[in-house]
Amino acid sequence: MQVITSKIPYVGYSHNAEHNYLFNKLVEAIPLAFATKHNFTAYHDRMTRALADENASYTRTAKFADTETVSTKDEIRDNLFRRLKLHLQSAELDPDPEVVAAAKKCLEGLGSQNPTGLPYIENTAAVRDIVDKLESATYAEAVTQVGATQLVADLKAANEDFDATYSARSDERYARSTSAPDTKTARSAMEAAYADVADIVNAIYIQSSILAPDEEALAEVTTIANAVNAQISQFTLVLSRRGVGNTTTPETTDPDPSTPEDPENPEPTDPGQDGDGGTPEGV
Repeated sequence: MQVITSKIPYVGYSHNAEHNYLFNKLVEAIPLAFATKHNFTAYHDRMTRALADENASYTRTAKFADTETVSTKDEIRDNLFRRLKLHLQSAELDPDPEVVAAAKKCLEGLGSQNPTGLPYIENTAAVRDIVDKLESATYAEAVTQVGATQLVADLKAANEDFDATYSARSDERYARSTSAPDTKTARSAMEAAYADVADIVNAIYIQSSILAPDEEALAEVTTIANAVNAQISQFTLVLSRRGVGNTTTPETTDPDPSTPEDPENPEPTDPGQDGDGGTPEGV
């Protein structure tokens, strides 16, 4: 007899965000105080540690918070380069021959390569090289003569700003890759730890409702069961919107994953890698 399911239906179909959200809610629904009172703190602690590992693993695979910032700063840098080049090309049309000569010299410093079309790291290196040339004694006077000193300074600042942001993201990527278990391992450990705790909760339910009736313990278990089953029901509803499983209340036994209801979407051997950091749809 189960008051909560220990093996959650179709859990292998869930995306990482959905899986992570569900188990955060399930752990929250089974308080440590209840585990302490009924002498299964070791199992509860194992479940809590498994959740911490999954949270770390999910963070590792989630979208970097500054991805859009990097893209925006790259666009700012690229636009400043284009402005500088257009300014120099416009100066080539100046009626003053000395300004024209200075503009041509500066354009030589820019070279023929277009850094805006290069990958981030190569773009950074190319812009740094251009700025170094234009700030050197060879080109500084010509830059001043065509009125491009501020444009060069702005381009330099934008390039350095981009590089700092990009480097920080690289540091974060490395930290993520070395500080958390892989997602598949973390998910499996989380499911196993939860299943053990769920079995204990079910045993307490049988004990308090049948073997040795205890109204207080039964009320505690019922509160936990209501919270857990509500989360699992919502979870299966979210999956059903992708054609997985059904929309009824949670089963007490897991359907055979070898015969999924939706043959178009067999259960993956590797958990879904959605890579997003949002709350799953409908939760």
